[in-house]
Amino acid sequence: MASLEVIESGVPSAEAKGILILWPSTGGNSRSFRIRDSELVSYGLRLVRFNPPSHGNSGGTYDPKTAIYLLDEYLTEKNYLGKPLYGIGHSGGGAALLMYAKQTSFQKLFLLSPILDSVLSLKYLYESDSIEEFSRLLLLPNLSDGEPPNKQILETLTTPDWLESGGVDHLSFPVKNVRIQVDSLASFLRNLFLPGFQVESGMYEKRTNVTIFLPAEDKWFPKTHTVDFAKRNQFRILEIPEAPDHFFSQSWLSVWKEIKSIGWD
Repeated sequence: MASLEVIESGVPSAEAKGILILWPSTGGNSRSFRIRDSELVSYGLRLVRFNPPSHGNSGGTYDPKTAIYLLDEYLTEKNYLGKPLYGIGHSGGGAALLMYAKQTSFQKLFLLSPILDSVLSLKYLYESDSIEEFSRLLLLPNLSDGEPPNKQILETLTTPDWLESGGVDHLSFPVKNVRIQVDSLASFLRNLFLPGFQVESGMYEKRTNVTIFLPAEDKWFPKTHTVDFAKRNQFRILEIPEAPDHFFSQSWLSVWKEIKSIGWD
């Protein structure tokens, strides 16, 4: 099995009053979230920074279902499932934590713009003429747009035709850049979008306290869909006005402040 990077900090595991799991956005890195060790100690928390396959220094190619299994296996081996669980998830990581919450009870989840429907997210990017933001996350560094394989990536993703045809076999090559590393771009696209995944409603409100954070503007997923989903499931919605985009650029500390104000009880 490819190497899996999980970084722990905070109070010693034997003394932890709770386990806080941090799952980054698809292509993100759990290291990018600033949380002081002294704060974790004051709350009695053990922080588990989870980098699923193709994130951070984890090898392999990302698939949400496999990643959920790997996290569950890790938490089981560490005997963490008997302690109160909390989760912070961004984008695709937020969706994965919601799916994991169907089988494992969390005390609280804090989700930053969760991608509740992967195909809807891609279609929304196409409709808002923002698909290039996604495409450029997948390009190889130090190559021009006209050089292969970047040329093939951009040409394939410029229209949503591949979502209908499933025609991605020609993208069966590895990609590694500062945002993402996959053994096969074709497998990565199939795992996430062909046919894609949806987070279903109606299975969380009695077991898990969920807060969803939204930025002022989100080109990656329709905020109206998220708000409707939250209302159906009786989730708390908090907008972070200073967050300019889906990635909550320069505004994580505002989100963290809100998380701390909600607390761990």
